[in-house]
Amino acid sequence: MVNETANKESVRRKWKFTQKDYLGYLFVIPCTIIFIMFTLVPIVLVFVLALTDFNGISFEGIQFKEFNNFKYIFTTGIEFWNGMLNIVIYTFTTVPYTIVMSLVLALIVFKKLPLTKVFRGIFYIPGITSVIASATVWRYLLDGNGIINNFIEFLNGAFGADFSKILLNNSATALWGPILMACWGSLGGNMVLFIAALGNVPESVQEAAKVDGASAWRTFFSITLPCIWPAIFFASTLALIGAPQMFEPILALDANTTTPVYEIYKTAVKGTSVGLGCAQSVLLFIFIMIITFFFQRFNKESYF
Repeated sequence: MVNETANKESVRRKWKFTQKDYLGYLFVIPCTIIFIMFTLVPIVLVFVLALTDFNGISFEGIQFKEFNNFKYIFTTGIEFWNGMLNIVIYTFTTVPYTIVMSLVLALIVFKKLPLTKVFRGIFYIPGITSVIASATVWRYLLDGNGIINNFIEFLNGAFGADFSKILLNNSATALWGPILMACWGSLGGNMVLFIAALGNVPESVQEAAKVDGASAWRTFFSITLPCIWPAIFFASTLALIGAPQMFEPILALDANTTTPVYEIYKTAVKGTSVGLGCAQSVLLFIFIMIITFFFQRFNKESYF
């Protein structure tokens, strides 16, 4: 009798929960449908089409090629691997720099000094500037007679150095155009994130450290940095995921270089080998997953 009453009470509670929250499920359904149609289904299609010779125009006559697309990439697709090498250089150049410099800027403008808010806005402007506008400025700076190359020529003449000019039409130096553009434009967003994290550092703990005679460096590395590490970890994870997908600066700067996404664009969009482009996308996805996995394993604590 007691068990029967308990079962009825459990059923009643479950029904009450459903009655109370069915509107919530109703609001979630449209988002779920959109996610399935425009995210989940395309991801599945990419993995399926990577095994075919789909031309992107018609499914008529499509043939299953097994792993021939992947064999072609590993044996003949040299340009794709050149793009992978470029993106490794790009990622491990821009990500550490942007994270460190964003933190430095955040520490500078976090203090309540005159014109602090003005400088926050100035530092954030590159983050909200369109890629086309930024690329127009950087193409002017990196022109053969642009400010940057004239400065390099000055250094070569003044110190007897042999620095190469950064020319966008030179495949040996063109990658540095998007790198410089990313280093300039990626600071603002992370800076705002770090400012928010610095605001959550307990002031009482910092004051106690000062009373105990801790230096500013010791306070930063022993108190401030551990407190804001979740924000640094979050920003670094997003940067590591986003950097290998760099594409727009190559087109906007008209740089004579390549990246995996640019090769996918040439293969699947400008060309008609959508199946091969999907195979390249799968390899890029695996590359990003490996980087993210090792970065997550490197971090001993879990924040999210």
